[in-house]
Amino acid sequence: MELKMIGIILMLELVVVSWAYQQCNIICDDHVPTPTVGNPIRGKAGPKGQKGASAEACECPPLANLRAEMTRMRTELTNKVSELEEKVRFSWTVKLVPGANEIASRCGLLQNVDTITDDAFTASSVYSTDFQAHYGRLNDERGHGWTVLRDDRNVNQWIQVDLGQDTKITGIVTQGCRSSKDRTTSYILLYRTAESDDFLPVVEGSGNSVVFAANTVQGSIVGYQLPYPISARWWRINPRTWNHWPTLRFDLYTC
Repeated sequence: MELKMIGIILMLELVVVSWAYQQCNIICDDHVPTPTVGNPIRGKAGPKGQKGASAEACECPPLANLRAEMTRMRTELTNKVSELEEKVRFSWTVKLVPGANEIASRCGLLQNVDTITDDAFTASSVYSTDFQAHYGRLNDERGHGWTVLRDDRNVNQWIQVDLGQDTKITGIVTQGCRSSKDRTTSYILLYRTAESDDFLPVVEGSGNSVVFAANTVQGSIVGYQLPYPISARWWRINPRTWNHWPTLRFDLYTC
């Protein structure tokens, strides 16, 4: 429905612009001759012999302007169609991804330390040097994953990564602590674009924030396709429930 409405609106705009241009040409064709320098053309004299007003030049916008506007509208329509088609393809619902680890190895963004450096990771709280934010990469074995201080085990904590620029993300995958049963069992995913000051939660078609069911089984790797592709620079995970400690390692899909 939204796609049809966009197409109808833009087509109506094209018709109106084209009609306006045609009307202008008709008016100008019926207009008195355009005055020239040194040869002003005046209208009929009034009843008392007053001089008629000088005729004004009649000009229509250049045809090139109309063509440029039509091109802009076609481009706008094409972009809107592509955006909506991609959203329709993702169905506006979260989908569990089978073979999450294999997909992460193929199109995960965070496991390459040369592409996304350690200082791109930050967190609201860090338990110790063995649980720093940059140890929150999927399959990272330098530490044990990321987790918070003992007194910070609440739903206000987060870990985030700065991708450096807006990057289209299509999914997320998580796992728990490398050396214990500590793990995050559910979380909310938030994002922030380079042009924004606010984080927004990933939502489904209903408009409600998605609460991702994460690692309920020790050693599991759980991945999801987002309800729709999102382009953003900062990505933040907010654990909502956990087993003993909100520990996790994660990656973001780009395919």
